[in-house]
Amino acid sequence: MDQSILVNEEIDSGSDLAHAFNAIRSVAAAFWLKPAEADRWYLYLASPEVNFENLHDAYREILGLTGLGKKLWLDPFQVKLINADHPLARKVIEIRDLSPARIPIRYNGTWLAGEAIDGAYIYPRIETSTTAV
Repeated sequence: MDQSILVNEEIDSGSDLAHAFNAIRSVAAAFWLKPAEADRWYLYLASPEVNFENLHDAYREILGLTGLGKKLWLDPFQVKLINADHPLARKVIEIRDLSPARIPIRYNGTWLAGEAIDGAYIYPRIETSTTAV
């Protein structure tokens, strides 16, 4: 599969993983990003509950979620966890919140928060879970 194209199965799997992770740690933003220098897309999950001290545990949770049940069309090594205060997360939240519609956004800019990119796919806001999954 050509890694330079983000396919619907990856988009759906990214949404599934973001919602599942949101049941464990709140997800402020979820988005796919293709850095200009990379040959593949990466799924970013931004959470105020992810920081340097607990990053290892958070990635272990991602590995657990990708190994359970439904087959996901993504490699767990495509997932990047960042804090919600990271410049990429803040810019994505700003772009996402410009539109009142709860639809995904395909961002075709060449720069995002000072990083050269080939594109981004921004998921709508994920509501905080009130019940355990």
